[in-house]
Amino acid sequence: MGSAAAWGTGDFAGGIAARRAGGLLVTGAAQAVGLAFLVLAVAILQPAAPATSTIILGALGGIAGGLGLAALYRGLAMGAMGLVSAVSGVGGVLIPLVVGFVLWGTQIQPLQLAGVGCALVAIAAASGATTRGVSREALLLAMVAAVGFGLWFVLLARASEHDQLWALVASRGSASVVVGGVALLRAERSALASVAPLVALAGILDVAANGMVVLAFATIPVGIAAALSGTYPLATMLLARTFLGEALPRLGLLAVALAVIGIVLISAG
Repeated sequence: MGSAAAWGTGDFAGGIAARRAGGLLVTGAAQAVGLAFLVLAVAILQPAAPATSTIILGALGGIAGGLGLAALYRGLAMGAMGLVSAVSGVGGVLIPLVVGFVLWGTQIQPLQLAGVGCALVAIAAASGATTRGVSREALLLAMVAAVGFGLWFVLLARASEHDQLWALVASRGSASVVVGGVALLRAERSALASVAPLVALAGILDVAANGMVVLAFATIPVGIAAALSGTYPLATMLLARTFLGEALPRLGLLAVALAVIGIVLISAG
């Protein structure tokens, strides 16, 4: 559950920074901050050289997660933080569950099926909320983020089977190069100075949450780890409500509630 709080708070900080400096630039800078901490960890711990599969799978997961984070920050910058984070959280839970069932034969329990139903209704409710003041583009970005996060969970679970630290380094390194490289080419870098503390906070909390999730992979199935950490939209929504006075339409609130219920049911199953 610590990863959920870290992600929720980090997303809130990143969303605020993205409103001022742009989602792509904030994502690239936050990824670089996280990478710096991981490189320091490697220098201190001096782990053995990683397997090729760890680097490849970690790097692919990092690209998926980095692009998902860029989509999330841009969506959060458009408002309706609670709704955007809830939809992205649902996808991050559903995709590992489905992939586990299709590729590895993991059984889906009745409670998990009920959770899937809640998640699908949540997405439908979120779509309905776009007619009541919620940006349709923000919802689409949240869905892109959901796919990216779901793929990150699946790929990092495999990459970390042999070496957790190197899996994180490969993930963060590829995200920094791909997302950060695009940001440097396209974004207005001068805007970053005004939001540097928020970006640093987002990057530190994001890599801390990633580390806690990867450690969880060693003891619980990836679907459960994704489900437990997927409650992070609650933290984002509460922070947006407290500090920004953000209010959602009724369908938006229903979507958030159903998304969280779905995540809990999938976890309980």
